[in-house]
Amino acid sequence: MKMWVCNNCGFIHSGEEPPKNCPRCGAESGEFDLMPVKPSSERAKELKPADYLIINGSKHRAHNTRLFTDVVAEVFREQKKSYQVINLCEYRVDMCWHCYSMFQNLCHDPCQNQDDDMKYFYPLLKKCKGFIIVSPINWNNMSALLKHFLDRLTSLQNMFLVDGTTPMLGKTCGIVVNGHEDGAYKTSFDILMYLQNMGCVLAPYGITYTTHGANFKTEEDKPYFEADKKTKEFVRAVANNVIKFSEAKFDYKKNIIPACE
Repeated sequence: MKMWVCNNCGFIHSGEEPPKNCPRCGAESGEFDLMPVKPSSERAKELKPADYLIINGSKHRAHNTRLFTDVVAEVFREQKKSYQVINLCEYRVDMCWHCYSMFQNLCHDPCQNQDDDMKYFYPLLKKCKGFIIVSPINWNNMSALLKHFLDRLTSLQNMFLVDGTTPMLGKTCGIVVNGHEDGAYKTSFDILMYLQNMGCVLAPYGITYTTHGANFKTEEDKPYFEADKKTKEFVRAVANNVIKFSEAKFDYKKNIIPACE
């Protein structure tokens, strides 16, 4: 008998196929992995550098946010761009240790925390031309998982104070947000503030979002998003704009003066 584990809550199911939904947390069958599951560190080591990164910040790798992650990936494939999808929920991302609050120069690249999988993400971020963060709305904000990830980028942002370097300066970024009801713009701009403080540049028309509505049940959101052609059109536009802006030929980096915390 095959054994399956829910990537969201850890529930273990026995059967030839995973359940349609997890009986404990409701996650879809796509959240289940056939056991034994390869350690996250081994999977993180297999991630390859690419021109573009798609960062799925949802705790559910196969639910609503995945729909828009796939739309972004579709554009990268159509334009023959190399890309890497990072589903954060598949990896170990510890909370920031806040070394900076103790001693300024302790916050640097490489991060002091070498115990989790973040050390495999930093090189990918530094080598890419651009990236798109796809995020759910969790209570008017990004997911805790995505916030942990962004908090950990402080080690890159702080390098200007350590040795004058700016590893993320000029990286083109885009933001795609989805949710049940309100909080889309707040979530988008909370994410953007992290990226702005690292010197990343938002592509023109680089943010889009969609919500369904509080008058509907949450289980009705996915069918709505699947049928929402206009939002898919906007998501495709964001992906295209990140590509085109990242490939624009203009030299400005030498004249940029960091001004952040």
